[in-house]
Amino acid sequence: MKWMAAIALLTLVSAATGGLLGLHLLSAGERVSEAQRVAPGSKPVATYYTGSARLRRLAPIVTNLVSPSGTMARLEASLVLDNVDDDDASLLAARISEDIVTYLRTLAVPQLEGVRGLQYLREDLNERATVRSGGKVRELIIETLVVQ
Repeated sequence: MKWMAAIALLTLVSAATGGLLGLHLLSAGERVSEAQRVAPGSKPVATYYTGSARLRRLAPIVTNLVSPSGTMARLEASLVLDNVDDDDASLLAARISEDIVTYLRTLAVPQLEGVRGLQYLREDLNERATVRSGGKVRELIIETLVVQ
């Protein structure tokens, strides 16, 4: 009988402790959400791409690399365009895709390895896209790059 009383007492203490902990966590969560709310009179946060910037996704580009023989690369990218209508954007995307294919065919796998190689690729493709578009492309965003 003493064992049953001890187990019942421990069960009640555990339930009370769990309930108090739950209430404490609930009130702490409410304080955090109140602090994260934005005041109605505050200004919105400025982003890097404001104004008339539009995102245009390029068709996946698959091409072979210079070396080693038989190595293929698949690149998926998007363009951030400035003040371009849909017809011009389609034409511009096609021209930039051609430039990307031409550029990728001159690369070898060691040039794409590591963080530095990916950074150089990104910078080169951004420069090519900006020159080809006459400054209408703000940035070329590399979404995926697979080399096999």
